[in-house]
Amino acid sequence: MEDTGLPIQGQISRQASERFEKPRNYGPLFQFNGHARITGPCGDTMEFWVQVGEQRITNVGFTTDGCGPSRAAGSIATELATGKPLTEAVRIEQADILTALGGLPEESEHCALLASNTLKAAITDFGRKDR
Repeated sequence: MEDTGLPIQGQISRQASERFEKPRNYGPLFQFNGHARITGPCGDTMEFWVQVGEQRITNVGFTTDGCGPSRAAGSIATELATGKPLTEAVRIEQADILTALGGLPEESEHCALLASNTLKAAITDFGRKDR
């Protein structure tokens, strides 16, 4: 992962900086039952894989070709979703991700929306397959 636009130190929280440098749950899952790939209006593409068992998120992976804030937002979204019942995980919103990150610069807040939307789409994909 190369640095593609992280704001200078001091403009972002410690939580966001840590997840930019070492995003958690980064990479595809090899066993999953929900998947989504979305390209946002800024051109960043985010992809989520979810493993669901007993109506609960048991594992989540993500990738993005976007900037540092996109990596941070995807990372924290996976952390917020892991272990949650589907009914809670599908309600993770942009504001929840921004709060958990300690905020992002205004020009990067859309990254949290992309993460939220991609996570929800992966959960929806699971719902279509779950019979």
